[in-house]
Amino acid sequence: MQSNVLNQIFLEKYTLQHLAKRRPNVGIINFRYRFRQALRRFVKRPSPQKIPSGPLILLADGLFFYFKKRAWVLYLMALKSSNGKTAVFLDPVLLPERESAEKWKQVFETIPLKIKKRIKALVVDNLNGMKKITKQENWVLQLCHFHLILKFQVQHRRQRRALLGGAMRDEIYQLINQILNVSNGPLLNIFIVRLTQLAQNPCITYRIQATIREFLSSMMYYRTYRTYPALGLPSTTNTIESMNCIIRDLLRRNHSASNPKSLLRWATALVRLRKKLNCNGKYYQQN
Repeated sequence: MQSNVLNQIFLEKYTLQHLAKRRPNVGIINFRYRFRQALRRFVKRPSPQKIPSGPLILLADGLFFYFKKRAWVLYLMALKSSNGKTAVFLDPVLLPERESAEKWKQVFETIPLKIKKRIKALVVDNLNGMKKITKQENWVLQLCHFHLILKFQVQHRRQRRALLGGAMRDEIYQLINQILNVSNGPLLNIFIVRLTQLAQNPCITYRIQATIREFLSSMMYYRTYRTYPALGLPSTTNTIESMNCIIRDLLRRNHSASNPKSLLRWATALVRLRKKLNCNGKYYQQN
């Protein structure tokens, strides 16, 4: 079983069962065995990924799985150059227990030193400890807009009249979008002042108040793409999210990854064969 079959499974969306039917003289059991052996050989080889030249931007996100009621996280990383429009994925790392900054620190240590020295910025969700890590690594930090907006969209889509302070929630949602995108200047200050006032309003639930305060305390990290325009920073980890969806779809389609080792093999093969995904800087992204 050669690379052609791997391409059919991982890139062309064929299933093992479908391909096995094309080889009636082999049988599904033998076919699966041969596939597993080919997959193991492919994953054991050195990574074939070609890293972009110049200063690099690191994007990172985790994908949750459960095996025998134990949490595992598949840590995904991709690199793009400051002037590039695609990101190349590194081999994923699989670790037990929930996602944390300490775990991410272990994951970042798997990046080859020559590559790691070229990293200038990290794009990631707002996890506790990430600010400390980027300071230690001398990276700039861009926090993901998508995960932030998602928190408020959940509230925004509900029936306003059924929620405490529903009308103000709409205003909060709009203010955060404006703060994320407006240029530095008087208008930005007006939005910040208004949002600060709303965070203190008793008509807003405590959870929303706390989320606003957290956003305001980290606001500069959400606007890093404006502070360092030459880096061409994306403002989301959507490239990683896209790969997450591709991985989920692959595993579901083939009923694979019944244990952590199998998951890591399948995910590693996929990111190596997919090689890269589109990843534009903020100023190239559509509003």
